[in-house]
Amino acid sequence: MRKDKLLNFLSNQTDFFDPQNVSEVFTAAWLAQRFAMQRNTASHYLNQLVAQGELIKINGRPVCFLHKASFEQQFFPLPRSEYASIAELLAEEGEPAPEADHFALLIGHDGSLKKPIEQLKTALFYPDGGLPLLITGDSGTGKSYMAQLLHEYAIAQQVIAPDAPFINVNCAQYASNPELLAANLFGYVKGAFTGAVSDKAGAFEAAYGGILFLDEVHRLHAEGQEKLFTWLDRGEIFRLGETAHGHKVATRLIFATTEEVHSTFLTTFIRRIPIQITLPDLQSRSPQEKQALMRQFFWQEAQKVGGRLRLSPRLMNALESHIWRGNVGEMKNAVKYSVASAWARQRNQPTIEVTLHDLPETVMVQLPAVEDTLAEPLLIDQNSVLPWLLRQQDGARLLIQDAQLEVLSLFEHWRSGQLAWEEMEKRMGNEIDNLFDQLIFAHRNPQASPMLLLTSNQVREEFYRLEKRFNLQFNGNCIYALSHYLLHRASEASARLNTELIRTLSHSLEQRYPLLYRFCHEVLTAVAHKLDLQVQHMDALLLILWLQKCGVLSQTQVTRAVILAHGYATASSIANVANRLLKSNLFESFDMPLDVTPEAIASEVMRYIERNALATGLVILVDMGSLNAIYQHFNRHITTPVAIINNVSTRMALYVGERILRGDLPEAIVSDVASDLPIEHQLFYPQQNKPRAIITTCATGLGAANNLSALLKASIPQALAIETVACDYHSLLDRHKREPLLARYEVLAVVGTVDPHLPVPWISLESLISGTGSATLKALFGTLTSAEQVEEINNQLVKNFSLRRVIESVTILDTGKVINQVEQFLLRYEHLAGLELTNDRKVALYIHISCLIERLIRQAAIECYSGAQRPSRQLNALREALSVIESSYSVKIPDAELCYIHDILHRETEFIPSDQQF
Repeated sequence: MRKDKLLNFLSNQTDFFDPQNVSEVFTAAWLAQRFAMQRNTASHYLNQLVAQGELIKINGRPVCFLHKASFEQQFFPLPRSEYASIAELLAEEGEPAPEADHFALLIGHDGSLKKPIEQLKTALFYPDGGLPLLITGDSGTGKSYMAQLLHEYAIAQQVIAPDAPFINVNCAQYASNPELLAANLFGYVKGAFTGAVSDKAGAFEAAYGGILFLDEVHRLHAEGQEKLFTWLDRGEIFRLGETAHGHKVATRLIFATTEEVHSTFLTTFIRRIPIQITLPDLQSRSPQEKQALMRQFFWQEAQKVGGRLRLSPRLMNALESHIWRGNVGEMKNAVKYSVASAWARQRNQPTIEVTLHDLPETVMVQLPAVEDTLAEPLLIDQNSVLPWLLRQQDGARLLIQDAQLEVLSLFEHWRSGQLAWEEMEKRMGNEIDNLFDQLIFAHRNPQASPMLLLTSNQVREEFYRLEKRFNLQFNGNCIYALSHYLLHRASEASARLNTELIRTLSHSLEQRYPLLYRFCHEVLTAVAHKLDLQVQHMDALLLILWLQKCGVLSQTQVTRAVILAHGYATASSIANVANRLLKSNLFESFDMPLDVTPEAIASEVMRYIERNALATGLVILVDMGSLNAIYQHFNRHITTPVAIINNVSTRMALYVGERILRGDLPEAIVSDVASDLPIEHQLFYPQQNKPRAIITTCATGLGAANNLSALLKASIPQALAIETVACDYHSLLDRHKREPLLARYEVLAVVGTVDPHLPVPWISLESLISGTGSATLKALFGTLTSAEQVEEINNQLVKNFSLRRVIESVTILDTGKVINQVEQFLLRYEHLAGLELTNDRKVALYIHISCLIERLIRQAAIECYSGAQRPSRQLNALREALSVIESSYSVKIPDAELCYIHDILHRETEFIPSDQQF
């Protein structure tokens, strides 16, 4: 068998193990290749051998497996079979035993039993003998077991002496005889009743220095409960027949009941018990906890029979899906019965096969529908290591932990210079993508569906709410993937995760993706609050990396608006009226006291900026005060224009709100509002940290510029945070209209069909298509990113700016037909004019005439030419050559359009000289 071959091979190789230079022969990947098996198959066999105590697992990068017996013979004995690193493994030599916590091995100690365990410890460690406590829960939930475990834990913690007693009294035996209960609990003196021939101590005194456990305490009627008041109040008891002097008894008292507390016990009794603990029934515990309990019970039976148990997948499936009315106790009995049934038939066999047929009848009659399963039988024997066996059952949790470790390992490689950031981010995204795929498709659990539905609903609600606030949009898969992750991941962060690496990675992501960083943190915080989860640092990091990989779609950007006013509810009232009339929650309001300082106003604005993406700008409406005094306190923190308008009113808010909803920018709003309303206003532009941008423009109109902008945006990685802004050509020629654009952005270059002569590099569209313009863009990007990413940008430009692709982007017409018609025009014009056009002019004409044809069909032709009028004779050759297009599309080309074509044919080319410096 291949598993045996793996074991024998590792046994031999471990003899040559060198901790300072770990060979790859101990990795799953190398072993899979060596024995010609799939990687996941090799990992499965190796993990099974770890569970059986045959191998040691070292969770480094990569994960290594050693033969345990060979290692112990070569080095030193090991108390466990799994270690986080080689260093942790070697630290076992001469290391003192860790402090025992009997609850740490309790299944559910970090899940459904976490709160009950905390309450038990609270009662135990309270000064002056601890606190009395009441444990409630259905029959079979483990009340007696928890009481006994607390006794063992108290001894281990040296709270009580090693020989401290544990006295168990079942009150059901005395339900109808309270006097007998009193005699057994408190003892009696000689002559207290007939037959009391000598003094006798009761259970309280027998439990002196230890724990007295009163089970089924609900069977005591009112008189029986009252007999306990003296001890609960003063820690003192009176033996039966004794009235003069009581006895101080130092014991710890635990009650247990299966009944509802307030309807069963006296109110005066309940208020004397400060700690009340409820143990969950088995049905309300997680599937992982139920599976772990089953494995533990089978492991215990394997210790008893002293042999190997082979548990069939159908048996495990039947036990997992059964509804256990008797809780943990009933499950334990069913496991015991199954092993006993199989043992009776196969007691002379080395491996006991426990199958579906060995189940008790009560389980057999409720078998679920039979489904095909690819799971392998589970092998458990007396040498299996219980902690590792329990961990093995939660495959999803292990997947998450491995993915987290891999992400941190990749980040460490980037820090050490072994990976470029882009490659690291790509591999991280693939790792997380693979994790989410496996969580969704490979770990389906019908019993988890209600919780998954609840989690998905909450995640969806928060995603939609925050998408609107941040002006972001994600695909629906994000919601489902995050829901599965939160459902499966451990409730506490793994100790194997390097907190310093996590902190550094978090800082790096915050610097690169500040908006996405804030979005992810707010989503997780809101969901965690609603689902009682603890947010872990790795949750946000994985979500940021994955959403970045999936792509963040920015919705239509809008200007934000804030109303700041003095008084109890002035700002709130104006904002409320305006928002209701505008039917949009546009305005945020801040009510200020009369003596507020500019610093306080600025701090409110800063908090708002931190919580919200500013998009295209911020408009602040204030009632009075110095506008400059407000702005100077937060001017270093903004990256978009801020308009501050004085003398706020409802009328003004409605005017500004309508303009914002219409898509107008703060510059336009401020310019117009002053002419309509008698107000003071001021517009501030960011002085630093301006967003970088490349402007696209086209003489044929804003529509073509928008299409070029989309092509350019698709060529530039989002991580560079470079915006592409489409502008009307004539607006760029107007100094007053272009100044706000240059103040708003750090403009890197202008790309288009006609040069507007801005003080930035110009790249003509035809040069991009011909390839000569890409060098200029590469020079621009070279200062912003790595050489590898610059090359990737260039490849994208070559792909996106082919002639056919550009024409497809600027027109909805049949691209093939358009290119054919323009080609006929060019041939005819060259013949009529007696000249040969250069390639760059041909490219420009292909694009310009493509747009022209669409304008003519839509009856939106340009009727006015802004330049000097051309003599009719200069246009005759053009008009005749273009007749092929007029007849093909049944249109008439106006003279203004002919003039623009003439300009393209006869003006100087717009290429930037190769020696130009910028």
